[in-house]
Amino acid sequence: MTSGAVTQSLPVGRVTDLRARADEHPERLDLARGPLAATLIVAGLPLADLAPGSRLRLGGVLLELVGEPAGTGIADAAAPAVPLAARVVEGGSVRRGDAALIDAVAVPLEDVLDLHPFAPGEIAEVVGEYLARAQAAGLDEVRLIHGRGRGVQRETVRRVLAGSPLVVAFADAPPERGGWGATVARLHPDP
Repeated sequence: MTSGAVTQSLPVGRVTDLRARADEHPERLDLARGPLAATLIVAGLPLADLAPGSRLRLGGVLLELVGEPAGTGIADAAAPAVPLAARVVEGGSVRRGDAALIDAVAVPLEDVLDLHPFAPGEIAEVVGEYLARAQAAGLDEVRLIHGRGRGVQRETVRRVLAGSPLVVAFADAPPERGGWGATVARLHPDP
């Protein structure tokens, strides 16, 4: 008998080329923490779809996308002339042929967080982290969608909100924004 669960794996790419300078293509580069001053060409990853802040592991190196196209950075093998700026978070060695993996995908911060994808045991930590990031981003109000169900998620969300020094007040969302299936919280301004 097989499980009905569906698993989705993240794509795995490969480092196809390394460019220390325009005319140098070494087999290996040793990279230190800081701005990526070389160009790493990768095939098999959706680089154009990744938001700034997303992290990639290439060989023994962890990179974070900074965003804008730059003179050096990480580039898709299909468009190697347009590298995206990146910084080295964990230094190490990268070689041609090394696996290229998405380590973490940055999700743009919005004023709404749908908690349905998270396991019940993760809700308190996710809400706490979200509140801190929302306040740091200057949001003054957020909506947390927990669903109607039996009220377990709602109670967890409300317990976190009640104990958070970042929250001024909270209440059920208005009917057009989710009613008792969502909670709206007002945040203190970032000090």
